[in-house]
Amino acid sequence: EMDQETLRDFVSDIGEEADRLTRITEHLLSLTRLDSLPVGATQVVDLAAVARRALSMLAPVADAAQVTVETSLRSGCTLRCTEDDLYQICFNLIENAIKYNFPGGRVFVTVRRDGDQVLLEVADTGVGIPEDELPKVFNRFYRVDKSRSKATGGTGLGLAIVKHIARIHNARIKLDSVVDEGTTITVILSLIHISEPTRQEAIS
Repeated sequence: EMDQETLRDFVSDIGEEADRLTRITEHLLSLTRLDSLPVGATQVVDLAAVARRALSMLAPVADAAQVTVETSLRSGCTLRCTEDDLYQICFNLIENAIKYNFPGGRVFVTVRRDGDQVLLEVADTGVGIPEDELPKVFNRFYRVDKSRSKATGGTGLGLAIVKHIARIHNARIKLDSVVDEGTTITVILSLIHISEPTRQEAIS
C-alpha cells in the first residue's frame, strides 16, 4: 500500500544496508584469513605502484565526497611482502581519509624512502580523532563517530586489518590526529634493495 516515493526510499535503504553487510562480511573474511592462514608467497613489490592502483579504485569515492587527493609517490620504494596485503593497507587508509573528511577537504598520499625504510603516509584535513580515542581506533569494530561511520558505510574493521597486516610484515604504524583538523597515519616498512636501477618520480 506504499506510494511510489516511499517505496523507492524503502528499496534504497534495503540496498544500502545490503551493501554495508557485504562490506562487513568481506572485512571479516579478510581478518579470518589473516588470523588462520599462513602468510602468502611474498615478492618484491614497489609500494608506489600498489598505492597508485588503490588511488585509481578510490577516485570515484573521492569525487562523490568532494575531496581532493594529492600524491607524491616515489618509485624505488621496494618491499618484500604479499602484494594483496600491501594493497589492503593502502586502500583502507586512503578510503578512511576520504570518508572521514569534509566536503572540499584534501587527502595527501606520500610514498618515500627514509634510509633503509619505506614510508607510506596518508594525511587528511578531516574530522580528526579525540586524543582519548587514539589508542582504540585499531580495535575491531571500533568507530569514533558511529553515526558518521554508518552514513559512510564504515564497518569499524578497516584499521584493524591494517594493524594486523602491518604486524605480519613487521611494519610499524604511527598515528597523529587533531579534532576538526585532520589525521595522519604513517606505515613504516623495511626497504628491499634490488640491483636494477629504479626511476625516481613524483606523481601528482
